[in-house]
Amino acid sequence: MTITMTSKNQVTIPKKIVDRFHLKRGTIFDIKVDMNRIALIPMELIEKTYTEDEYRKLEEIFQQEKHTAKPMSKELIQKLKKGKI
Repeated sequence: MTITMTSKNQVTIPKKIVDRFHLKRGTIFDIKVDMNRIALIPMELIEKTYTEDEYRKLEEIFQQEKHTAKPMSKELIQKLKKGKI
């Protein structure tokens, strides 16, 4: 089976494979590169649940730290976008 990459560097996963692995729109993949091979590994996201005690501790940390946040400058945002930070 072969597929072609588009001008926007996109590939379409054939329906046969989508059906076999029960992939859905928005599926997140881990990409592994090994020598001259590229592997797309579908990832299953598991929602983290917290206990009431964990929520309380998170809220305490938030209340302690919220006043220490520094505003983000346009320069910092641009560096983040360019991967320089």
